[in-house]
Amino acid sequence: MKAPHIIVVGGANLDIKSRIAGKTVPGTSNPGWTETSPGGVGRNIAESLARLGAHVGLLTVIGEDSTGDRLRRHARTAGIDTSLMLRRKGPSGTYSVTLDAAGEMLIGVSDMRLIDAMKPSDITQAKEALGAADLLVADGNLPLPCLKALLQIAKRAAVPLVLEPVSVPKAKRLKPLLQEGLPIAALTPNRDELAELAGFAVKNERDLARAAARLHERGVAHVLVGLGADGCFLSSTEEGPHAIPARKSRGIKDVTGGGDAMVASLAYGLASGKTALAAARKGQELAARVVRSMESGPGNKTGNKKATNGKGSA
Repeated sequence: MKAPHIIVVGGANLDIKSRIAGKTVPGTSNPGWTETSPGGVGRNIAESLARLGAHVGLLTVIGEDSTGDRLRRHARTAGIDTSLMLRRKGPSGTYSVTLDAAGEMLIGVSDMRLIDAMKPSDITQAKEALGAADLLVADGNLPLPCLKALLQIAKRAAVPLVLEPVSVPKAKRLKPLLQEGLPIAALTPNRDELAELAGFAVKNERDLARAAARLHERGVAHVLVGLGADGCFLSSTEEGPHAIPARKSRGIKDVTGGGDAMVASLAYGLASGKTALAAARKGQELAARVVRSMESGPGNKTGNKKATNGKGSA
């Protein structure tokens, strides 16, 4: 079978993860260790897609600095087409996080100024490449006008688009897009992001189904909700809702990274002609493999507080 051609549009940044070795003492220096690695939701998803065998390109903005050099070099090594990556003056994005000895996030700082400054023209200038893809993936780090431009390209070219909200504040920004009824093949929120999008609290499976139904009414074909250790919940206009348990994974060293792997598996499955249910089940297998890795799988996603809902770094 021919490998699907998928383009991811979203963030690429350097993750800087520091972990305190013992008891956390506020207001002073704490002994511990620091790791750096390429990250960003869009970039992480692109790397997972490349590992699955997709022909994947990444449209993002990086700085004209050594960090940008590193991000582009690593993407190429990972099998990602970097021809759509844009370079601008200014610092490449960074996501810095400090974890306690148990791996729980104490504080994180996201510097995504270059992504925040993206303009719709950065999207439309790549419309021919985007329109020729089998499927598009976008993350919520993109400014709203850029997301709208991307959705319009996808609609005109009849290319399905998977949208990853990233966080609750960024999910809130997506509401105007949903109100416009632009077609979205799949949305992949966690429970809190789904509650924000639906406009009510999501506490149980009944709430999950009701919230997903509201998104279906707004043009979303598939809603895949990451539930962390509880697996995921899928609702599709093609078939009824399904609760998919997480695959048991022995020897877990870091729970981050599974969320992006799940999104990548859904995108790969849809682009390959599989049902959303088959793709979501495969995604749980991939997520279980990812969280067994000390490096958190593709991109070493950081931030365990987010990871409990299936997400990691910005």
